[in-house]
Amino acid sequence: MTDFKIVFPEGYNVNDYNDDNIDLNIIIPSGQVFFSTFLTILNINNLMIRDNDLYFWATDMIIVKNLMKETIKSSVSKMISDRYLESACSEIGKIHEIFPDYNAYSDLISHI
Repeated sequence: MTDFKIVFPEGYNVNDYNDDNIDLNIIIPSGQVFFSTFLTILNINNLMIRDNDLYFWATDMIIVKNLMKETIKSSVSKMISDRYLESACSEIGKIHEIFPDYNAYSDLISHI
């Protein structure tokens, strides 16, 4: 399955494609909605330096090469085709629960 939609809960606000992170919802035709945070290696490194941390972790973390929309879309597509979506991301509900103004997959507009 390569049919999916991506919604950025806080909008697509990326200042640096190579050093940032972003939350996203991945919606599949069954109506399931998954959550993930996409981060770059440089962003993780800079967060660790800034906070003087010895380790870094995040629930539902996906590390990507950059945060360009095409990279995000291709990464989600590959994750789905590799059957890792349900392992790598948390299911947070159904469309009508997460997006109260929408009832069906066809009603949602993808941000990518």
